[in-house]
Amino acid sequence: MIDFHSHILPGLDDGPTTIEESVEMAAALCKTGFTAVYCTPHLIKSVYEANNESVRAALVALQARLNNENISLELFPGREYYLDEYLLEYLKDPLPLGETNFILMEIPIHIPPEFIKETCFKIKCRGFIPMIAHPERCELFGIPEKREKAWFRFTNSQRKDEGSKPNGSSILDYLKDIGCAFQGNLGSFLGLYGSQAQKTANSLRKMGVYTHYGNDLHSRAGIKYLK
Repeated sequence: MIDFHSHILPGLDDGPTTIEESVEMAAALCKTGFTAVYCTPHLIKSVYEANNESVRAALVALQARLNNENISLELFPGREYYLDEYLLEYLKDPLPLGETNFILMEIPIHIPPEFIKETCFKIKCRGFIPMIAHPERCELFGIPEKREKAWFRFTNSQRKDEGSKPNGSSILDYLKDIGCAFQGNLGSFLGLYGSQAQKTANSLRKMGVYTHYGNDLHSRAGIKYLK
């Protein structure tokens, strides 16, 4: 299994503060059956601003410790970018997920939908694929029951008429249409982020929206949920 979203690197954001805790988290992931982890520390202006070289250096140091302790977990670099007015400036020197062209990004609730669409389109034009982190935790992607039923009718009918697309969350439809990826948090299905996020996660999964999954692990406190 591959974990596409993790705050396992120490001392860069709100993840672990010591490499010892990072090693403990890595051992738990390995024991659960994960073989690779994309390390995605936050990049938020004036909050978490570690540069890309710091991320790579922390990854190299942690990978060396894991290798020395025979923990078979391969680490890949990445970031969890914050979608705001500073994002495109940060992406002049991007750190995508490993050797892929995926840019993992978190969408805050206060950002206008039109700004989200415009930014994601510009990222696509630069040759990258926006991967939306845990959309189930963002109210913009909430799926009302009527919309979920309409989507099932549409997808199951296999109609080719694009005009028959169901009404609903235009932001979700637009991002899907331009080829964005969507990363679900495994903890959302356990209700760790509340009942509404859990409901939305189950709806998005049934609709086939998710393309990737991650644990979004921040500390040893989350280890107990891995099993």
